[in-house]
Amino acid sequence: MRRHLAALLTAATAFIASCAQALPSDTASAASRLPLDDYQHSPTQTLTVSNAYRVLLIRCARRHGRTLPISASPRPLVGPRTWMERRYGLTDAADAASYGYGLGPRDPARHPPETPDLDPATIAVITGTGDKAPPGGCQEQTRKALAMAPAGADPSLPQHLSMLSFQSSRTDHRVQAAVKEWSACMRAAGHSYATPFDPMADPAFRDGTSEKELATARTDLACKKRTNLVGVWLSVESAYQRTMIAQNATALQAAKRANQATLRLAQETLDAETRPPASASASASASASSDSPAD
Repeated sequence: MRRHLAALLTAATAFIASCAQALPSDTASAASRLPLDDYQHSPTQTLTVSNAYRVLLIRCARRHGRTLPISASPRPLVGPRTWMERRYGLTDAADAASYGYGLGPRDPARHPPETPDLDPATIAVITGTGDKAPPGGCQEQTRKALAMAPAGADPSLPQHLSMLSFQSSRTDHRVQAAVKEWSACMRAAGHSYATPFDPMADPAFRDGTSEKELATARTDLACKKRTNLVGVWLSVESAYQRTMIAQNATALQAAKRANQATLRLAQETLDAETRPPASASASASASASSDSPAD
């Protein structure tokens, strides 16, 4: 019962080149963007859609006589703030200085998902299995309320291509050479890691507060800068993505329009949720007028 709703809320968020020139290391940071980022929601925008989904799901259940034991209040952003932030390992100097390899207040462990118990009648309304449930259940009604994809459009295409470009770039000989240089730099400083993802998975680093972790994180960033690892990787993957965009131009434009429409609907939903009722606004205006001094 608990896993069922948790899965629904998690699902809401889901709503080759050979001529690349390495970017200077000072331009390749967590703030950098990949070409496909223009076609998909950012982490912050994904959160907006997820929060709107929660609001609409609660409203739908209420219309059918059920109260979901979850909050309509917006959830905070957890995890990376951009798709680039941890794509090639640790890259943010401020985070490294404060949290090491952790995420501090954005650590998902500090924001566990809501897993409330649902009674059978509520589950029936959510999934559409009950006699009085809307077609497809509130989960389908909510999805449709936020989905404006035209026929044939696949809003998830940019994410899919982004995963493919990452896999391709990771095995590219230029990236592998840069990773080996980074690893040698780390080894010279007393750290044995084969890839920039290994320190983040080191079981010795759990809370981001030990001096050893903070020192390792500083060395990690210094080695990335020295070897221009992030600059090389970003340049190589960007070239892969530009090729993918050229090969999928029409489908990606359709996905972009669909994602923009979904984001607009989500923002309108959240704006309406925080806007005072019309009657309350009218009462407030009348009260203010009556309190104004006469001419």
